[in-house]
Amino acid sequence: MLGIQISILVLLIVLSAVFSGIETALMSINQIKVKSLLKQGKKGAETLFRIKQNPQKLIITILIGNNLVNIGAASLATIVFTNLLGSAGVGIATGVMTFLILIFGEITPKTYASQNSEKISLIVARPIELLSILLTPFVWFFGKISGFMSKLLGSGEQAQLSEEELETIVTMGRKEGLLSGEAASMMHNVLKFKETNVSEIMTPKSDIHMVDAKAKLRDILDYVVKTSPSRYPVYSDNKDNIVGIIDVDEILKYVKNKRLDTKVRYLTKKITFIPKLKKIDDLLTELEGKKIPLAIVVDEYGKVSGLVTVEDILEEIVGDIFDKSRRQSIHVKKVNSKLIRVDAKATIEEINKTLHLGLKGEHFETIAGFIEHKLQRIPKRGEQLKLKNVTIEITKADKQGIQSVKIIKS
Repeated sequence: MLGIQISILVLLIVLSAVFSGIETALMSINQIKVKSLLKQGKKGAETLFRIKQNPQKLIITILIGNNLVNIGAASLATIVFTNLLGSAGVGIATGVMTFLILIFGEITPKTYASQNSEKISLIVARPIELLSILLTPFVWFFGKISGFMSKLLGSGEQAQLSEEELETIVTMGRKEGLLSGEAASMMHNVLKFKETNVSEIMTPKSDIHMVDAKAKLRDILDYVVKTSPSRYPVYSDNKDNIVGIIDVDEILKYVKNKRLDTKVRYLTKKITFIPKLKKIDDLLTELEGKKIPLAIVVDEYGKVSGLVTVEDILEEIVGDIFDKSRRQSIHVKKVNSKLIRVDAKATIEEINKTLHLGLKGEHFETIAGFIEHKLQRIPKRGEQLKLKNVTIEITKADKQGIQSVKIIKS
């Protein structure tokens, strides 16, 4: 008889270990991983996906099973030790069972399960689903009590995920193949959207194409043809005094009607000014509300720092999208390992990568802005800017700015 009791006791401890391991495995495997297993067609993944849809039902099923075997084991151990040692056996049984369940029924199986959650979850999903069906009345009863207590304690609302948790979920989705690289990148950009300042995405002043309010359309026509924006900021007297914007489509209408003597100021539309530290999500709302496509960025002294468009803001989420309001494709033509010919709109980063240089663009994105900053003026064709290990020669320029350059590595 004693042998049978001990055998049953060992079986109950083993079952306690099984339930503890199952609990850890099923609770630690996340929905992203489950969907990945389902996508791979793993055996048991479909059942695993089903039971994970109702976490309350799942945890109640496991806890009922675990508590039943633990209570059974403790009760049987008390009977065994009482028969052997009399009344002193109660205390001894409590101590022995606490140790056995802690080591063999909790710590060991949970440690193993946490390291093998995927394998274990796929194996136990079907048995746990069947057990949940068998225990349906009890699961329903305890579920109702749990729901009532949760409402009573005010914990009915789900906690919101933090930004860090969302970042982790997106990263995991990418690693598991549930999200493409582009989708994951877009989601990461969305999460960072509210933290981005206008100054981080603006086109710097040195790279902005502007036109004079006093100029006639015939005076700016060549400039408009050579450059690419769909809208130009309009300045009066100096480039820190921007009075509005002019639309290329509007210019073309007047050109078509041979009204080339019309002055720019008559076609100027309103523009808004914003501080450098304004958040781009707030700016997007403002621009959409005012129905204007761009804004001029100013510093604390009211001086023009740059320009930002609605598209610049949206690109922070979706990446570069090129349409008529974007610059034309940037070309870097490598002649040999020490010589490249580039469009003036080529970025410092591209040039550095092509010739393995270390040019520091500071606040200037393009090579044109970099050169004009160094010289403090617009250079003429044929002029050279000599720097350490590199010579930059202007191959095409006019009074409005640089068009192309030749870069020679020493």
